[in-house]
Amino acid sequence: MSTQTRQGLNMDDLGLDDFKPRQPTTPKKPTQKAVADVTSFPSREATEEDQLNIKGSKAVLDRFRALRKAERYKYADLLEFMMDTYEEK
Repeated sequence: MSTQTRQGLNMDDLGLDDFKPRQPTTPKKPTQKAVADVTSFPSREATEEDQLNIKGSKAVLDRFRALRKAERYKYADLLEFMMDTYEEK
């Protein structure tokens, strides 16, 4: 069994004179909007959108859906168009 001893590291030979550890930074508290954007979780703030459920005969609702699809409108846009046309009379 050999009894070799390890030679110590010479710190001057490593060239780490310019090495400095990073300064710790204090993390900023994320805003509610930033968290909502990242997580895709909607904010509980009031929006301009609402929802309307309409109960009616299947024939009438199917006709409305078919018209919407044929004209490539969103449901609310078609409803708005129809109401504007009705009010012009």
